[in-house]
Amino acid sequence: MQQSHANKSLKKGQVKIEFSPKLITSWGGTAAIFSRFFDKIEFRELVEKIYPVQEYSNNSTGVYSKLISLFISVLNGGTKFSHINYMENGIKIFERCFGVKRLVKSSTGITRYWNKYNSRALNETLLQNISQYFLRPLLEQAKIEKDTLRFDSTVITRYGEQEGAKKGYNPAKRGRPSNHPQIAFLGSGYTVNFWNRSGNTRSANGIVEFYTQTRGFIRDIKIERVLADSGYYDRNFILKLEEDSVEYVIAAPIYQFFQRIVYQNPEWTRIDDGLEVGEFSFSHQAENWGGDRRYIVVRQEIKRRPKATGKQLSLFKDEDYGKDYRHSLYVTNNHTASPHDIWRYYRPRANLENIIENLKDGFGLSAYNMKSFWATEAVLMTICLLLHNLVTVLVKQVLLDSDKDRKLRTIRMEYLIVPALLGKDGRDDVLRLGLSNPKRRDKFSDILDRLKDLRLTFYCNAVQNEEVA
Repeated sequence: MQQSHANKSLKKGQVKIEFSPKLITSWGGTAAIFSRFFDKIEFRELVEKIYPVQEYSNNSTGVYSKLISLFISVLNGGTKFSHINYMENGIKIFERCFGVKRLVKSSTGITRYWNKYNSRALNETLLQNISQYFLRPLLEQAKIEKDTLRFDSTVITRYGEQEGAKKGYNPAKRGRPSNHPQIAFLGSGYTVNFWNRSGNTRSANGIVEFYTQTRGFIRDIKIERVLADSGYYDRNFILKLEEDSVEYVIAAPIYQFFQRIVYQNPEWTRIDDGLEVGEFSFSHQAENWGGDRRYIVVRQEIKRRPKATGKQLSLFKDEDYGKDYRHSLYVTNNHTASPHDIWRYYRPRANLENIIENLKDGFGLSAYNMKSFWATEAVLMTICLLLHNLVTVLVKQVLLDSDKDRKLRTIRMEYLIVPALLGKDGRDDVLRLGLSNPKRRDKFSDILDRLKDLRLTFYCNAVQNEEVA
C-alpha cells in the first residue's frame, strides 16, 4: 500500500508525493551488469581462493558478501566506508541479483573484516594470491605477449592519525600527513602491483624489489621497455634494468650540472614549430654509476607552445634563454633510436596520470583508509588490483569500443545509474530497468548479450601455490 504525503497547501496541477514500499533502486545498472559479470567469471569462487582471512561463523555474512558491499559502494560513487548506507533502500535488490543471503549494511561490518589484515605476512599472501589466481589468468586470456611496464607513485593526503600517515612531499596539501603508495602498470591499462608506503618515503624507495616482484607477476609478458618519471632516476634501479637487459626510458631531474650541459648544447633537431630535441652523453663522477649513458633533452619554446611541459633552467633564469624555453630530460639505454623516437616512446607514460586520477577520484583510492596501515593496504590493494582491473576488462570486452578510455565517473553516469524495480514473473525474480529510450534500451540489451558470451575464467583447482616472486 502506498503512503501519501498529505499537503493541504497543494497547488492546482502540482504533482503529489507518495512513498512506496516496493523494491526500487537508482543503481539498476550496477545490479544488472556487475551481478551478471561476477556470475560469469565465477567471482565468488575466486574470492574464496584469493583472500587468506575467511569467515565461517553462522552470524557472519562471509567474505564474498563484504567484498560485494565494498565494490557496490565504490561503483556507486562512495568515497568512504560509511557510504555503504546509501544503498540501504535497494539492498534487497543487490542481495537477490548477486545471490547473497545478506549484504553488509554498516561500515563497521566491513571495517571489522579488513582490520584482520594486521601484518605484512598476511598482505604478502593476499598480494601473491591476487597475482596467482587473478592477474596471471587475466593477462594470459588477454593474450598480451609484449607490453611496456610503467612505474609511478602518488600522494594520498590523510586527515586523521592513521598509521603510516607521515609528512613528506605533498604538493597539493603542503605540511599535511600522507601515504605515498607505489603502483605498477602495463601500457594496456592493467594495474599489476601495489604497495602502500608512508608519506615520508621517496618515490624510488624499494623500487628494485618492487620491480623484481612485478616481473615475477607478469613473467610470461615480454617487456618492451620500462618507463618511469624522474622520481625513479635511481642508480640501483638503472643498474638493475641494465643487468636484466631491459630497455628503459626514465625522466631525469634537471640538476644544475645538467642545466649547464643543456645550455651549452650546440645541436638541436627541429621536430615541430617551437619544439626541438638534442642528446648528449654523461657519466656521474661516482664510479658506482658505471660510466657514460645516453641523455635525450627536449626543449619547447614558451611563446610558440604556451602549454609546454618541462622546466625552465633556474641557473639561467635572468637570461633570455632561461625565460624562453622549457626542458625535459630523459636517460635511456637505447642507443639506436633517434632522440625524437625516444621522446615518443616516453610520451604515453603521461596517460598514467589519467589512470591514477581515475583510481583516486573514481574508485575512491584517496578516501578509503583505516587506522591500521596493513588494513588500509589490503583495501587499497583490492580496489587497485582487483576492482580496477575488472572494470578494465568490462570496458575492453563488454562496453562499446569508444568507451575504452572512459573513467569510472563517466561509466557510472551512463551505465550504472539506472532506475530499476524488482518484481516477479511467476516464481522468478525480475529486475525491470527503467529505460524508456529505445536506443539506450538496445544498448543495454547488447551489453547483457556480450556478458553472456564473455569467455573469462579464473577458477582452477589445478593451480599450485607459489612463492611470492
